[in-house]
Amino acid sequence: MPNREFLCVHAHFYQPTREDPLTGIIPTEPGAHPYANWNELIFEMCYKPNAVLGNFSHISFDLGPTLSKWMRQYHPDVLAQIVAADHQNMDHYGVGNALAQPYHHTILPLSKRRDKQTQIRWGIYEFERTFKRKPRGMWLPETAVDMETLEVLVENGIEFTILAPWQADAKEVDPSKAYQVILPDHKSIKVFFYHSGLSARVSFDPSATENADTFARNFVKPEFVSGDHPQWLMIATDGELYGHHQIFRDKFLSYLLDGSLSVQHIDTVFPGLQMIQQKVFPVIKIRENTSWSCHHGVQRWSGLCSCTPNGEWKKPLREALERVSDEVDKVFIEACKGILENPWEARDQYIEVFNGDRKFADWIQELTGAALLQDKVDQLEKLFQAELECQRMFTSCGWFFNELDRIEPKNAVTYGARAVWLTKQATGVNISIDVTGILEKSKSGQNSLSALDFFIEAMQRFEQA
Repeated sequence: MPNREFLCVHAHFYQPTREDPLTGIIPTEPGAHPYANWNELIFEMCYKPNAVLGNFSHISFDLGPTLSKWMRQYHPDVLAQIVAADHQNMDHYGVGNALAQPYHHTILPLSKRRDKQTQIRWGIYEFERTFKRKPRGMWLPETAVDMETLEVLVENGIEFTILAPWQADAKEVDPSKAYQVILPDHKSIKVFFYHSGLSARVSFDPSATENADTFARNFVKPEFVSGDHPQWLMIATDGELYGHHQIFRDKFLSYLLDGSLSVQHIDTVFPGLQMIQQKVFPVIKIRENTSWSCHHGVQRWSGLCSCTPNGEWKKPLREALERVSDEVDKVFIEACKGILENPWEARDQYIEVFNGDRKFADWIQELTGAALLQDKVDQLEKLFQAELECQRMFTSCGWFFNELDRIEPKNAVTYGARAVWLTKQATGVNISIDVTGILEKSKSGQNSLSALDFFIEAMQRFEQA
């Protein structure tokens, strides 16, 4: 009799963009010693060993676009192993186990709709470039969700996502089945809610994952209820946990998926396969503006929140960068008048350029159907670059931690400064006067530094280059 119990382990793999906006190269990061930067350190501790062990064949996973782009440049052999794992499942089941991810790991409920669209479309583009197929599912950064985000997902062909159980607007959620959320215009999206208890065990209780056989027998097996109907359970964690955050957990994962579960008569599964096997999807509503890593909604990334004490600096920093984004958008739209019929659609397609697949001059000429003067081409190139900087300055890492004087917030400010500088170079318009006062209010809790200090330092560097 075939097994009726299935476990999905979903691993969320991601690293933020760390490249210097001037050089395009990640600068040396002393905290990652003896490696040159954090990407290289985590690659050796996590991505490479999990690929060698074959774990990517048995799990559900999403690979952040900024991470897959970096791996394609520096470690294409390991990226090829990860892609091959997805293709192996495609060949065997007709569905893959890789999910897409919005490009810059932005907290989408805090974004304008057009920025949601850009992040999702850029993420889909990078997924298709890497995995050579269209994605069916998309992991939302920090699982942060609102109805508008789900609408944009469906508009772009995404069929499902994964959320935490407390993000459901219901007294109880049965994690042994997938649900559907009804959207406007008779549309819907499937939602998988991970098992909070098992996921917490793996993430925060190192003793529970010292032995895969014990974990499968004592923790996983008891979560299934008796009966002959199929049941699915999902464990969802950061992928970097397996070997980086917790040493040897790459091997734990290998043993769990290739032996320990089968002893307990539990099969492995992933969402695309479960959607084929499950016939009925109960309707459920979501709690808007919620996430998996902040029980105060999305406050962690927008202001003061008890998840990160001493976070008074977050609100003014976000206000300042949102102001930068708004002002750059105004200049961008004005410069595109009479040239581009839909500048936002063009921005969505701009990934063809910054991902290295097209030259800007050829791309803009094809897009406009006109031979533009070189001065106009140069201006538009700078403004599209400014729009890119505005997108990556909102990566969630900039607000995740409790201290301003860290590399992540500094990078966010640097990308914002770059957007301001590019806009001034392109048009002569200096939008920094609109944000310096707000940046000064964003102060470190450890020293006298403010976001304005980081901004000025970055601007001086750009002027001197």
